[in-house]
Amino acid sequence: MSVSFEFTRKLSACFAVVLLGGVGSCRDWPPTQPPPSSVTLAVCPTDQTLSASGLIGFSGGTVSIGGTSVLLPLGALLSSTDIQLTIPASQYMEIGVTANGGSIQFLRAITITMDYSRCSTDVQRKQLSVWHIDETTKEPLESMGGIDNKLTHQITFTTTHLSGYALAY
Repeated sequence: MSVSFEFTRKLSACFAVVLLGGVGSCRDWPPTQPPPSSVTLAVCPTDQTLSASGLIGFSGGTVSIGGTSVLLPLGALLSSTDIQLTIPASQYMEIGVTANGGSIQFLRAITITMDYSRCSTDVQRKQLSVWHIDETTKEPLESMGGIDNKLTHQITFTTTHLSGYALAY
């Protein structure tokens, strides 16, 4: 029964893609992620740490610094929460986002935009994505995808959890 359900789910997803004018193959739905071992974190060194924080409540809000931002929509939180955004001194283009000094599961997806204008033109030309990383080892854990705006040198993705994230190719 679960095989039939899985087939029906994939078929429904493909049908939705066709109805919405999507392009691509339904055979491989959902899109596959590259294995973390084949991912290279973008080397964009900085020796300066930047941080910002803001108290965000039910009505939503934004915390931003240096072209990087965390946007929480209406209803993502039930109560006021201190959201911290850090761009650490690092050899990689990475950020850390926490809530009340730890992590939190949001009720609605939040949008994170990373500015990578400090990266070399070689990195800027690559096909980029964002990865959830282990903040200590810098190991890529999960692809977050992202929409890469090559004109502004910013990549935007959505998530329901906070963590460390890094630009990769």
